[in-house]
Amino acid sequence: MKHVLIAAALLSLGGVAAGCGDNSDSTESASSTPTSASSSPTSAPTDGTSDDLCTALTAGSSIKDGADVADFAAGLEKAGTPTDIPTEARKGFETYVGVLEDVDPKATAKDLQNMKNVDLSKEEQTNVQAFLGYASQTCAPSAPSAPSSSN
Repeated sequence: MKHVLIAAALLSLGGVAAGCGDNSDSTESASSTPTSASSSPTSAPTDGTSDDLCTALTAGSSIKDGADVADFAAGLEKAGTPTDIPTEARKGFETYVGVLEDVDPKATAKDLQNMKNVDLSKEEQTNVQAFLGYASQTCAPSAPSAPSSSN
């Protein structure tokens, strides 16, 4: 589950978590290339449940095109965040959803693969990493103790 969550997070942001440090002036390819999400705040609830958030995040593992990204963003915005989420992680959630909302719903799978890294400020990068860390800890199932193998 944890690997699915992390893979979904990386896929859905088109490399934001993997390439946050790249602030170079690269030419944007498709119209689906998102920019900084600071102008796109989310109105997601702040009193959601961790179960709802985790369920919404797992939907990211099936993203194939821009319409799927739009559905994923809508699901996250509907789920919101739990009341106990740290402020930095909540801000990261808002940035994350904002970036997703900037993806063109008409983008093809190829458009998503060719997206450039998202241009986030250092603070936004830190906040998104805080959100991804929070989500990983909150949504990862507790590891059951390994059964002893007696042959």
